[in-house]
Amino acid sequence: MAKNLALIGLLLMGGVPLLAQDYVKYTSLEDALADPESVEYLKLRRNGYDEWPAELASFPNLKVLDLAHNKLKAIPYGLSYAEKLEELILTGNELDSLQSSIAQFTGLRKLLVGNNYIYHVSAQIEQLEQLEFFEIWSNETHYLPKEVGNLQALKEVDMRGIQISERHQDNIRSLFDESVTVKLSLSCNCD
Repeated sequence: MAKNLALIGLLLMGGVPLLAQDYVKYTSLEDALADPESVEYLKLRRNGYDEWPAELASFPNLKVLDLAHNKLKAIPYGLSYAEKLEELILTGNELDSLQSSIAQFTGLRKLLVGNNYIYHVSAQIEQLEQLEFFEIWSNETHYLPKEVGNLQALKEVDMRGIQISERHQDNIRSLFDESVTVKLSLSCNCD
């Protein structure tokens, strides 16, 4: 009951709660594979993965996947568990774009891809109709596709740490209505 009241309070204040707090956390593939049906949160940070681990297909109930600080370069297609994910953390990898494969995560509420090399975000991001929080700070992204403005559930976009001209910042802000918080760093003279 207290947890539900805290969650309601955060939502009423406009905060986006961390979904990961609600699940039992597994921090190794070996432990998770011992009972794959029970795995809802899998934290595999700093494991040196340069490819998406094939074992992830073993977890039909996966809701939160944390692959931060690995060496992943792309999100593959054909992830059978993808539409059940609510939170995907890919901070600090080697992604250079969010390709159309991002569209398979239709239940995603939080997407954290900060501190990569992302210069392009696919228009297919509009398929993430449940997305509330999009963190793409410290990347090479100077624009977002206009389709990101179609995300009705979106509450916050964090693009801090990216050198963007005032003109491009205005273009980004214009994609969203006033209900979406857009976080940007100071603009630069860098057209």
